[in-house]
Amino acid sequence: MGEPGIHKTCVRVNSADEESRDEVDHDLPKKNPFIRGSDPRVATCRGRLQTRRCQLNQEINKELRLRAGAENLFKATTNRKLRETVALELSFVNSNLQLLKEQLAELNSSVELYQNDSKECVMPMVPLGLKETKEVDFREPFKDFILEHYSEDAALYEDPISDFMDMRQAIRTPVRSTAGVALLFKYYNQLYYIERRFFPPDRSLGVYFEWFDSLTGVPSCQRTVAFEKACILFNIAGIYTQIGAKQERNTCAGLDGAVDALLRAAGTLRYIHENFTNAPSVDLAAHTLLVLGTLMTAQARECLFEKLQLQAREACNGRERELRDDTDMCLDLAQESAQLAHTYKQLYEKMQTEGVFNYVPYSWVSLVHVKTEFYRALAHQYCATGLLHAPSGRHVRDRLATIYAPPDCNHNGSISPTFKYDEELDHIALGRAHLAEALALYEEALRLQRMCRELRDKEALSLVVAAHRERAARDKAQLAEEPDFADLLDVPNIQPSSKFQLALTPPDFAQHRVEDLFKRLGPIAVFSAKRHWSAPRLVQLHRDGETRRERRGDRQKRKPSDRRDRSEDNSTYYRDDTYEVTKKNGVYINSFENLEYQSKALDYGKKRELRRAASEYSVAGEGESEGFGFTVRGDAPVIIAAVEPNSLADIGGMRDGDFIISIGEKDVKWSSHDTVVSLIQRAGDTLTLRLATPMDTSSQKSSPDTSRQSSTPGSVSAASTSSGSTAATARSSARRLPSWNPFRRHSARDNPSTHTNVIFR
Repeated sequence: MGEPGIHKTCVRVNSADEESRDEVDHDLPKKNPFIRGSDPRVATCRGRLQTRRCQLNQEINKELRLRAGAENLFKATTNRKLRETVALELSFVNSNLQLLKEQLAELNSSVELYQNDSKECVMPMVPLGLKETKEVDFREPFKDFILEHYSEDAALYEDPISDFMDMRQAIRTPVRSTAGVALLFKYYNQLYYIERRFFPPDRSLGVYFEWFDSLTGVPSCQRTVAFEKACILFNIAGIYTQIGAKQERNTCAGLDGAVDALLRAAGTLRYIHENFTNAPSVDLAAHTLLVLGTLMTAQARECLFEKLQLQAREACNGRERELRDDTDMCLDLAQESAQLAHTYKQLYEKMQTEGVFNYVPYSWVSLVHVKTEFYRALAHQYCATGLLHAPSGRHVRDRLATIYAPPDCNHNGSISPTFKYDEELDHIALGRAHLAEALALYEEALRLQRMCRELRDKEALSLVVAAHRERAARDKAQLAEEPDFADLLDVPNIQPSSKFQLALTPPDFAQHRVEDLFKRLGPIAVFSAKRHWSAPRLVQLHRDGETRRERRGDRQKRKPSDRRDRSEDNSTYYRDDTYEVTKKNGVYINSFENLEYQSKALDYGKKRELRRAASEYSVAGEGESEGFGFTVRGDAPVIIAAVEPNSLADIGGMRDGDFIISIGEKDVKWSSHDTVVSLIQRAGDTLTLRLATPMDTSSQKSSPDTSRQSSTPGSVSAASTSSGSTAATARSSARRLPSWNPFRRHSARDNPSTHTNVIFR
């Protein structure tokens, strides 16, 4: 049969589905297709089916609540007459529930509404119905959380909250096309931001997501976003199955689209099974997801087999006689059909398990059983076609040895060990035996269809099976005049084999990127629901402008050549007429105070970021050496790296590790390092900042000045603690970041008694 290969299908789902007139997505406005679902007022076939599903879910929910109340009353009361009355009511409620579940199963059995409107009958595909959900009002919970946790005006976020609620309303009625899939993916990706912004791990927000089971109609309610994500992915898989069932399966392009959509559905179901556990509903249970994923994979292989049949007919110019003459092609199709029958047989066995059989619609189980027998019959028919017209020779005998299963794998019998090939009669005898077995299996498939009430009215299924049965009967009638040895041979079992391997396609979340609706709250790595920080406080620093101007004049009298580039390690800068600084063995000696200073942070290779924060990005203004007494580091948000003792920043209540929320009226949570430094330098003598102190335990700095800083007027005490840390503060150490020039001249601002221009707010 050759080496098995990977079957790569062409992605033609867009073009094939957009040509369908069953949906109304082409009539909807295209202004914002990702925030709008289908119009529920338009009565399409599938729309009416989903509306009926919603009604059944509501009725099932009502009966379940009645039954729960009656059971509680039956347990609580001791009155005999009342217990008898309640027991009678319970029997009525259970009967109603059984009737409603049968109606829902019949609704799931309406597979013909999802098929293509082609005149040529094809084997029907099983699509998944979408899960229904109730509307959720996020407005008040989100606004309260923004005010409480983020300490911001909730009125500024009315539009983002409304946009998110509109998006969730739209996903309740998605278009059955790639636009609907894109809408669901957009909402799923938006849930990533919503979960991190508004759902803390240590308490409940008070938002509950209620979804109805697609198979049983039973509602499930949870407050975790993971449940919402799993339901969205299930609906994505459901739309993929409906897209696959709707394809034109009489063309190679349509079959490629069907295979692609069904493999995407199977990959999405596999993703749910691997990433979501402890599902509260039956359709999201592990065993159910495995069965549904296997069903979609089997249907994808069925579409692939139909494509092989179509290509075989095209290779023979559509003439059946030429196909009969190609023995290798007939035997290849026989093994492909046997492989498909084997796949459906394994699926049928999985559906017989207790956890699945009671919930999966019986029509699905019966259809899988019918397809198992049908494709077994088709395998025998292709084998008979090849053998009855095959020339005698060694090549044919070698092929027969490869396609027949060994005796221990044959449940229908095997070739007798004493059977010997005859150059004149063996091909005809084996062909007759396979043809007789094909007729028997076609009859069994028709019988199984008649046994299921939901499948009796499936006209397409009846026509497909009957057409193949009639063709097999005609082939047998043509051989009526020849000797019939079919009754003398046990039919050999055909070994399942395929040259193609199907690979599931996992959901591609990166294809549908979204922007955080609540981006204004700040970078999500820091400003999230699991982080805690103090309420933003206002710090206003004011410097003495007169003293600074005098010092600026003194500095301007110096020669330009004496000005030192702070990015250089140049000890000659410290030698001037007044104060002499020399460098000896790595030690700076300052004649002004006759002190020796050890060099600090001069390892430029290892301390590159430290050097950048403390020297290149000084918080002093342009042309000034006097700053406010603090340094900054990081980007989005910029963090206070160090605060000099007894400086304006220290007295004003600034702390190491504080986040800079705003400078003046400008919000800088998303600003870069350069932008923040530039704003500080342009502030002049008055600098107004809004700061927030991280309150997470791991974010606290073990600085010896912590107790002193916490007692400084204007600071905010910790309100709560939580585990976790920010990426910006994780790199901080216990020691304070050193300044670039440890020999700054002492000025009046170093004296605590001179801090008279500090405004606390």
